[in-house]
Amino acid sequence: MSSYCINPFCPHRENPENTEKCLSCGTSLLINNRIRLVEPLRPLTDDPFSYFDVFEVEDSGISLYPVPKQRIMKVLKWNSSKLVQLIERESLILQLVLHPSIPRSSLSDFFTFIPNNSLLTLHCLLMDKFEGQSLDQWIKSNGAISQLLALKWLKQLIEILDVVHHTEFFHRDIKPSNIIIQPSGQLALVDFGAARRLTNTYMAKVSASGGTNTRVGKYEITTVVTPRYTPPEQIDGEAVPQSDFFALGRTFVYLSTGVPLIDLPKHKQTGRLIWRNKAPQIDKPFADFLDDLMAPLPGQRPQSTKIILQRLQNLPLKNKIYKLIRSKIFIISTTIVSIILGSLGISKIILPTITYNLVIQGKKLEGANDSHTAQHLFDSAIKISPKMRFTISKFYFEKGLNSTISLESAKKYYELAIKYNDKDIQSYNNLGIVCRQLSDSKCVINAYKKSFAISFDNWEGHYGLGIFYDENMKYDLAEQQYKIAIKASSHAILAINNLSRLKILKGDYKTAISLAQEGLKKAKIPGLRATLYKNIGWAKFEQKKYGEAKYYLEKAKELDIQRTSTHCLLAQVQEILGDFENSWVSWEACLLTQSRDPEVFTWRLEVLERIKKKPFHPGQMHPNYP
Repeated sequence: MSSYCINPFCPHRENPENTEKCLSCGTSLLINNRIRLVEPLRPLTDDPFSYFDVFEVEDSGISLYPVPKQRIMKVLKWNSSKLVQLIERESLILQLVLHPSIPRSSLSDFFTFIPNNSLLTLHCLLMDKFEGQSLDQWIKSNGAISQLLALKWLKQLIEILDVVHHTEFFHRDIKPSNIIIQPSGQLALVDFGAARRLTNTYMAKVSASGGTNTRVGKYEITTVVTPRYTPPEQIDGEAVPQSDFFALGRTFVYLSTGVPLIDLPKHKQTGRLIWRNKAPQIDKPFADFLDDLMAPLPGQRPQSTKIILQRLQNLPLKNKIYKLIRSKIFIISTTIVSIILGSLGISKIILPTITYNLVIQGKKLEGANDSHTAQHLFDSAIKISPKMRFTISKFYFEKGLNSTISLESAKKYYELAIKYNDKDIQSYNNLGIVCRQLSDSKCVINAYKKSFAISFDNWEGHYGLGIFYDENMKYDLAEQQYKIAIKASSHAILAINNLSRLKILKGDYKTAISLAQEGLKKAKIPGLRATLYKNIGWAKFEQKKYGEAKYYLEKAKELDIQRTSTHCLLAQVQEILGDFENSWVSWEACLLTQSRDPEVFTWRLEVLERIKKKPFHPGQMHPNYP
């Protein structure tokens, strides 16, 4: 195995294995005492328009990787401020966008390095490597994919993009070569070097006629253009989140046809690709959907990942079995016979059997995503036996609980559960939770309002509505709902915890501590006790009682090591107390674990801004530590 020199101006960069310094220029071959470059992943060239070198590296690591690990490292060869912004942005994205199918990178993975006898400062970014091959490589070996596989892969990628877009970034360079199929069959999305953050400032620039303001001469170096995959607005420097959908649609045309896009003709008037004759396995509804993704204008495409997931869920699967089940003749005849027998009262044995079979058949149709026909059968069953509405409501409620379905599907099932039993409080409560996750404010308030009409002492409903107001920073309304929940039930410990957190945000630290202590007297579950201890530690931190804060935060960490906010707070306390080594470990946990708490996102941005102002090498004390 060779070792490569990081110096882009080195005349001979390949060196024998186990060499400590480059034989040509004397630059260390072990970067920061941990990283060895083992293979270039793109040709090493002195072309001035080749801004980055990319290597597979062996990383002996610090705390995260106790044994050498194969990873990827990008090296920025030029010190242009615009290019430095690109790699800094990519580092930030890989730290903030947490998904198992997106490369992982930590604070210590972004640093600078100066080669031997050089004035050039190299900006380096390490990230995890996904085993497998790109879809570009895969399709050349395996040929066009089936519709079933296309639907599976498209759903995977949209779920990845859903996380990216909800973290306020978009990719801007989706193509088969940037999608990796892992040995498990799961896809991964890589190369976020062209990604942008979606801000009001950026959107203001896009809405102006001149596009972005990052042009250098004739070229915009922050816009990556891949012929046939890049949408028209991105070529003009006006990319938007829907630009990712265009590239995704083009990607699946290539995967479905196996034909390079350059070889596919275009419609003379519309400019759309003519591809369906090359993919006979793709049904018309799915082909129409791919063409919608590739619409010429962003406004003509689906406007969000949520809408795309909903449409994927509703795409009909036209195989022979489903066609037989969905036969209009079969459904109508079964329904008519059932109703006639019921109205004539022919037999107390026959009618329950028919009703049971109608419900069973409806469940099968619902499982085949034919909800419309299933409801016709359910309605017919209820006409024969009204009590069946409770059975059907329970069926839809349980489907809503299924964690593998999309949020839009869960919403639909809870609404159907309510349709068949409008007195079920738990269906309203669960509908409120799903609508909150979908940011459907009207649905949230309406669901909880109806649940309170059935029982005002529904503490779970008041707690759920409190969370909704809390997340929308309507803290007075949230506090009101939490107090009602606490008064309604002695089991509302979650509401006590959230009210304690609100008091911290309002600066009422004494009340926050009192509430958390009250909750600890009742809480038995370790995770709940952990968050209550975290609240006490947070309040003590705000009171500048750092020793006490450390005590409570460490108790919280012992009970629940996965809670991100605990790590973020503990990092700040350790930092102030001068425990820099443990503070560094806590900051890494703060940045790498998942959280939806708004204060966590604020703490992350604050520490990343500090790092950005003055990069440092792993193992060194952070320059901004007091």
